[in-house]
Amino acid sequence: MAVGPLDFWIDWASQIGVLISLACQITLHLFTNVRRRSNSIMLRVPLWLAYQLSDLTATYAAGQLLYSSSSPQDHQLIAYWAPFLLLHLGGPDNITAYALEDNKLWRRHFLSLGVQVLGAVYVFYKHIVGNGLFPMLAAILIFLVGVAKYAERTCALRRADFSGLQSSLKVLARNKHHQHFYIEHQDWYCNDLEDELVLQRAHSPFHICKRGIVDSVIEVDSDSPATEVDSEEKKIIGDLRGDIKFMWSVMEMELSLLYDILYTKASVAHSWVGYCIH
Repeated sequence: MAVGPLDFWIDWASQIGVLISLACQITLHLFTNVRRRSNSIMLRVPLWLAYQLSDLTATYAAGQLLYSSSSPQDHQLIAYWAPFLLLHLGGPDNITAYALEDNKLWRRHFLSLGVQVLGAVYVFYKHIVGNGLFPMLAAILIFLVGVAKYAERTCALRRADFSGLQSSLKVLARNKHHQHFYIEHQDWYCNDLEDELVLQRAHSPFHICKRGIVDSVIEVDSDSPATEVDSEEKKIIGDLRGDIKFMWSVMEMELSLLYDILYTKASVAHSWVGYCIH
């Protein structure tokens, strides 16, 4: 009896979904720097398609596993697919959002996290429980890592949302803010423009840039006259203008850090929680 396309899809839908999901993850990993450094449409199209399809294919494949009718010898392998797809939904560390609007959907990802975890638990119970201690421990390990990576992505989206980013900034008196900036970094202006040094120096005033993109107001301390604040600002600006090459190097690094905060898992990965996950 000939096997039609529909029969083939019914038998192989789960496997095809897992492979397409894996292909999307590889594409995201390889083409992510295109989003940061290039405006080429030809290079951005594969990245955009992979980003749009990655969650869809992983979710579809996970749903197919719930109704899988594979042979008994394939049951243990299927139990590994479900947590493996959770890893896919967590995505690579170097991209969480393609556009700023994607960060606003973190609540949707949080809801999807709960649903996908419940589905993975069901598949795990259906195909692996009672089939031996070591296969069960291996599936549990992959499951825990998958949940952690998916939660890491959801948290990164939440932190990159402008409302979440604004609430995370500490309110600091304007004069103390600039005074601290100047006193701590008044020896910045030198001829050593190594990337690591510029990165270290770009990190300290990074909260100023974050305040700027979310329009966060720095309150003026009533104990300090506004003229003193303006004087400190002019002095800092004057020092920056004294070394144009250094100034543009620092600004370039600031933009790179902003990109990491808004479009990657950097805000979570470079925290104690992120270190524990990795």
